[in-house]
Amino acid sequence: MDLSATLSVPVFSVQADPNLLSSQLRSPNGHTIDAVANNFESMFLSMMLKEMRQTLDQGGFFGDDTGDVYGGLFDLYLGQHLAQAGGIGIGAMVKHQLQSKYKT
Repeated sequence: MDLSATLSVPVFSVQADPNLLSSQLRSPNGHTIDAVANNFESMFLSMMLKEMRQTLDQGGFFGDDTGDVYGGLFDLYLGQHLAQAGGIGIGAMVKHQLQSKYKT
């Protein structure tokens, strides 16, 4: 399974040229802004689920997974699914903000 295909996150460097970043976000069809907004919400939801799951008693949800591998994958994929299914509105706010800043 190619994990990079399921996690298609646009790669932006922190030290990237702002003009280059601006031109990448100004794609004619807006797919880049949609991807950034969706991936941000997906990551936010995954982190929120992880924090919520860590409040559960040990050995309850995923048994004796001491490395927390199953729980981490669960959080990741559930966060992605929730974001793609409409999320909680954070992605829409990020999209609106990016569209107003980088008018397409």
